[in-house]
Amino acid sequence: MRQLGTPKVLWYGSDMKRSLQCALGAAAVLASSSASAQTYGSAGFGTKHQLVISAERLFGFYHDSASVTTNNVETTVKTDSFSLLSSPVALSGQSIWSYSSPRMAGDFFIVDHFSVGASLGYSHISLSRPVGPNMSFSTSGDSWLFAPRVGYSYMFSDLIGIWPRAGFTYRTLSAGNLSAHDLALTLEVPFVFTVIPHVVFWGGPTLDLGLSGSQDTPVGAFTQTQDFNATEVGIQTALAVYFDL
Repeated sequence: MRQLGTPKVLWYGSDMKRSLQCALGAAAVLASSSASAQTYGSAGFGTKHQLVISAERLFGFYHDSASVTTNNVETTVKTDSFSLLSSPVALSGQSIWSYSSPRMAGDFFIVDHFSVGASLGYSHISLSRPVGPNMSFSTSGDSWLFAPRVGYSYMFSDLIGIWPRAGFTYRTLSAGNLSAHDLALTLEVPFVFTVIPHVVFWGGPTLDLGLSGSQDTPVGAFTQTQDFNATEVGIQTALAVYFDL
């Protein structure tokens, strides 16, 4: 039985100030790194022994679908949102626990074209859920994200290329008596554009396909465990600098 509606949990509003601080801090780190990068070699992007430091999913568009299963009854909510400096703005006026959270990433090309790396993200979120007629329960907490991956880059020219990547994303959420975690298969196909030497901008489609997850929700004096699954499709952007080691 599938119903469309509002899940009991997982609704949130981003802390704009915290997100802006995160994004501005990431930009400052990249700017500083860019200046330092000029002292390294001049090889093109994606060559052996390059280290790439990125501020990812800075802005873009994405579609989320999240389902909660309780007593074999599945409740699903879907939203379409824009993100600006990792602060989601939902077209419906509401949003859910999104994969598009602030994140920094590091990737290393162990041979020409082939990279291994991971991203780490953090979000401070606010949650609310209905508890009765004209009543709701609100709390706030923290969410962490870790996403290891492998990739293969190919440059069409010195200025433009493509960098497909695949990996997994693990997320955790803790807010008051509420906790949740899930695992997703993550696929990204960014197009890479060289801005200046050692600085690249990339943008392209992303897919976070939910594989498994669960959440513990307080219900009176008890805690209810529910199956949780979320999938996100989007078009995201990032800024990165690379070093020839």
